[in-house]
Amino acid sequence: MEVHHPHHIAHKKKWNEYILEFLMLFVAVSLGFFAENLREQQIEKHREISYLQNVHEDLQLDLKTIDSVIVSNDARLVALDTFFNHLKSNKASNEEIYYYVRNLALRSTFESSHIGFDQIKSAGGLRMVKNKAITSGIQEYEKILSSVEKLEELRDRTLEQGRFKMAKVLDAKILYEMSIRQTKDGILRFPMPTKADDIKRKDPEALNELLNLVATGLNTNRYITSRLSALHQIGKKLDDAIMHDYGTEMH
Repeated sequence: MEVHHPHHIAHKKKWNEYILEFLMLFVAVSLGFFAENLREQQIEKHREISYLQNVHEDLQLDLKTIDSVIVSNDARLVALDTFFNHLKSNKASNEEIYYYVRNLALRSTFESSHIGFDQIKSAGGLRMVKNKAITSGIQEYEKILSSVEKLEELRDRTLEQGRFKMAKVLDAKILYEMSIRQTKDGILRFPMPTKADDIKRKDPEALNELLNLVATGLNTNRYITSRLSALHQIGKKLDDAIMHDYGTEMH
């Protein structure tokens, strides 16, 4: 007995069904693209905030250090002026010369906490920052910082020459006495010796060279302080701009 299977007539899609399938596929691909793009934007935003938070923390440390270095620089300049006024009026004793020369051959150096700045540059983070006041502020801050470092290098080289000269001019036993009696803190931490040799008459020419080196080196502090004051102003303005735009998003 023959069995006849019914014929299944294939369903022919209408044109609007093809359009619907295309639209659904297009929407799915578009949503995936937008989701991926949004995810990348969120990652970049997180990095941007993280980099600028590090810059903010650097600036907080730098501003405090700048204040401290300026105080030290100014105190040494006051001491230098006092010392040279005594020299000009012939009131400076041999003990006083030891005291001032030994203390004024020291210096305070500004060391920037530069981790955040280095990170945002090396990682290309500046391109993420849309606020031009922040990007230009970072560039200006680094420009002034570079000038401070160059001035400090110049001062340090001159004072180093002064310390070498000091080793030839000043008596080692007296310097040793001052060293073992020095205080841990303070700008003028080496005490005045109880008794000093007649350094003013022993070798006036060598002493004059030593005094010139110390004075020239320390006078550079005037320019350093001026640059540090400008750096403080720029750093404060930059930090305010960062906190205004990103402060609420920082941890």
